[in-house]
Amino acid sequence: MFDLEQFTSLVNNELNNGLPGFEAQNLMSPSIRDHALKTSDPSIARDSSVLLLFYPHNGQLYIPFMKRTTGNNSHSGQISLPGGKYEESDANRTITAIRETNEELGVDCKKIKILGFLTELYIPVSNFMVLPVLGYCEKKPEFKLNEFEVEEIIEMPVSLLLGKNNISNFTINKNGFEIHAPYFQAKEHKIWGATAMILSELREMFLRAGLIQ
Repeated sequence: MFDLEQFTSLVNNELNNGLPGFEAQNLMSPSIRDHALKTSDPSIARDSSVLLLFYPHNGQLYIPFMKRTTGNNSHSGQISLPGGKYEESDANRTITAIRETNEELGVDCKKIKILGFLTELYIPVSNFMVLPVLGYCEKKPEFKLNEFEVEEIIEMPVSLLLGKNNISNFTINKNGFEIHAPYFQAKEHKIWGATAMILSELREMFLRAGLIQ
């Protein structure tokens, strides 16, 4: 049976020990990133955040992702964590992550407890500086997706998602570029790009804590 109290204690200890940081993120970086960084300016990036929301389910630790609806923005159709742009009405980017998770996945804000943060990550394609926020619910949340923004909620057991056998590579042609990218498999979906880079740091931290093999 999954022990939520032990999990939160181990994560807190690792957060206090320092983050794996950019080197861990970079393990899952797509080939296009270096080119994108050369043609962008992180100093004018917009603040944003995402929420890695853990919860116990069927005796395991789970985390939800979402497939964004196909639209006209730079991340349409991709698999991502809930989150978005910091608004002036938000007290801080933790509030941004919680608010967006409520708006996109319907999770009750009051049931989300915050553990801490991973390393900020700059996303050139959208000019966002993303703060990954770690949070959890004591029970599986009641999800109600926002059909305008979210096509599908993808719930994944963390041990399966971050397992070493769940990492592969693929090639995609996008905007005239041939991109080679590592990815995490999430059911029939590929999690790559910035989300995979965030998960890569999480994976290194969880390995360090003995939370995954």
